[in-house]
Amino acid sequence: MPNEAYKAHQHSLGNVVITNCTIVDIQNNRTHANRQITIKGGIITAIDSMSASISTTGLEIIDARGSYAIPSLWDMHLHTISLSPQLHFPLLIASGVTHVRDMGDGDSWSSDIDNRCVRDKARWEDLAKNENLLMPNIMEATSFHVEEVDGVNASNGAAKAKELVEKLKARNEPFVKVQLEKSNCPPEFFYEVQKHAKQANMPTLGHLPPDVEIHTVCENGFKSVEHAWALIPHCVKTKKLDGKDIERKTYELQNQDSTVARQVFEAMKAHGVYYTPTHVTSNRKEYLAFESGFNENANNKYVESVQLWLWKAVNWLHTSGYDKQKAEPVLKQYYERGLRITHLAHHHGVKILAGTDAIDRNVYYGISLHEELQELVKAGLTNAEALQTATINAAEYYGLSHEYGSVAVGKKSSLLLLDKNPLENIRNTQSINTVFHNNKRYDFNDIGTMKQYVMQQAKSYGMSCKFLWNILKNGMHLDC
Repeated sequence: MPNEAYKAHQHSLGNVVITNCTIVDIQNNRTHANRQITIKGGIITAIDSMSASISTTGLEIIDARGSYAIPSLWDMHLHTISLSPQLHFPLLIASGVTHVRDMGDGDSWSSDIDNRCVRDKARWEDLAKNENLLMPNIMEATSFHVEEVDGVNASNGAAKAKELVEKLKARNEPFVKVQLEKSNCPPEFFYEVQKHAKQANMPTLGHLPPDVEIHTVCENGFKSVEHAWALIPHCVKTKKLDGKDIERKTYELQNQDSTVARQVFEAMKAHGVYYTPTHVTSNRKEYLAFESGFNENANNKYVESVQLWLWKAVNWLHTSGYDKQKAEPVLKQYYERGLRITHLAHHHGVKILAGTDAIDRNVYYGISLHEELQELVKAGLTNAEALQTATINAAEYYGLSHEYGSVAVGKKSSLLLLDKNPLENIRNTQSINTVFHNNKRYDFNDIGTMKQYVMQQAKSYGMSCKFLWNILKNGMHLDC
């Protein structure tokens, strides 16, 4: 672990009672004022009204007067790199994001499928246990993206899919992350990958190519569809699989079909397929990049200098590659259609997960999770429903509803204290004054220290050298 990696508190929280707080009941869209929460051994053992007489012997009293207690937040789509302990983890915790699904670590951009590499996740968890490294709970992390498979044809697709899954299983990948939308692999290969993954007890999830049949994909056991742009092409009667980007997007916008869309979402619900829209990156940045000042964000202070330069360069290339007058309105409408898709998916009962695709350009670890909640409200979810995507739904995805997702007796003390009520305004999720994570408490001063630390690391010459070396050594997708 580099010497500068941020360390967590040395001592555990112990047994405490949080008094004078208002509990936010996300499930039922209501609050419960004047409550006291007893925590022992990292578990919520009692919730009482302030009028109840309880024994506080052996308990530290934390006066949370004026605060709102909510479960901590989960980012169900981000990416880590080897420098995440310095650049990302403190910012995630400071933003109240204590659990993440890592959809591709630093090795995933470059690792050979036959290479059984030592995962950053395992290293970090060991350091968190033995050296107090501050980090979120990484629920899963994959180190390989299935983006292309050479030599696939109609006669060997099944064998190629079987070989691919066997190698991923040998690497101990937790799931098969597919990104085959730009590959030359036929739809049948996608289905074969799903079939063999299911036989190997490995979930398949990720990007949904436009040329597959979504009902077949759902029936084969796709676990979660990532990104709003992946669903838009499936809501037309006749797909357009060729043509330039703006031409294809224009066609899809003009040919959206409500009946087809309903059938898509009913199939997803019937088969328990989750959906992670990632609106903060999916389509939104494509049109916002045309706006003056897009590159000048106050949160850029948390972004490493080389990465920030790359963001600006990619945005320049992006805007230079389009005829602004023709492209900008289409890109904006495509983003807005993505919001509508999320609204329809939610309306038809599809479980939605909050994710940011952090590492992507103009996305900020932790901070953008709060922006994503705002995007979900913009899509038509209530404040409570948006909060569920980053709490209850995420816990349910992992079968951990008995431990996480709400403030309730018997659940782990993975909590946030807010200064303002998020049910009144979703932006109030950002008013964090205390984070409870892994039986440790981080107050407002700790949160400020974490943010200051990331700012210093992001702008240090030494970190820039390390970041640049990581790019040269491992590579990273262009949107980094």
